[in-house]
Amino acid sequence: MFFKIQYPVQRLLLGLLVSLLSALAAAGPVDCGDRPIRLAFFEFGYQYYEKAGQGHGIDKDLVDELAKRTGCQFSTQVQPRARVWADLASGELDMSVAGIQNSERDRFAWFAPYERAKNYAVLRLATAATVQRGADFLAQSALQFGVVRGFKHGDALDQWLAPLQQAQRVQESASINLLVEKLKLGRIDGLFAQPVVYRKLLQDLQMAGEVVLQDWAPQDKGVVGSLILAKSRFSPAEAARWQALLGELHRDGTLARIYLRYVSAEEARQMLDF
Repeated sequence: MFFKIQYPVQRLLLGLLVSLLSALAAAGPVDCGDRPIRLAFFEFGYQYYEKAGQGHGIDKDLVDELAKRTGCQFSTQVQPRARVWADLASGELDMSVAGIQNSERDRFAWFAPYERAKNYAVLRLATAATVQRGADFLAQSALQFGVVRGFKHGDALDQWLAPLQQAQRVQESASINLLVEKLKLGRIDGLFAQPVVYRKLLQDLQMAGEVVLQDWAPQDKGVVGSLILAKSRFSPAEAARWQALLGELHRDGTLARIYLRYVSAEEARQMLDF
């Protein structure tokens, strides 16, 4: 299912709509439209990164596969995450990747899941000496936490962040790269990151021995990342066809092969559990 029901009074009607869209999705391939699909990437560890001026990563490989299977043309760019959401809402963008769904974003976008990822707390060694769980961090008023502007970490961790934000103990950055650099410089004491992110950035910045990873939401399976389709460009039936295509990539092993280029077999298995 490519959208989540937020309000009980709509469940019956939307349930019927989902059944209809599933039938429509089986009716044929996606409609590429009469102009290239405007898609934005954002730098996020092995999800997407640039090297020697070329894009690499899970999301780049996924979009390449979508272009190959559909014949659609994509006009791509790299933007800060907050800008991506603003441009999807305004109709300046048609599509993006690795998006986390919520009721606010449901107003302007459809979501087609393709991965699951869990966020872990990444702490400086000195911080981890007195912090073993989220409550310990909250209790120390001098500690600062960092987040990527516009990023959602899942209900449990976002709820944990709320009192820190009210106390002005959260620093925002435009990208995870900048956030990890702040951690290295000691300007923040902790951040949340997924394995696909911290594996790359800690290696790039030679920080593997300078941080400690902690699971502050052990019961939380993580967040689901989705292909984001702007409602200004895609109808419900068209969004359902894109969802069906992602389902094919899951079933035929293409997603698994893409993930295994960047993460371990166990991490790939967890990513496929969406």
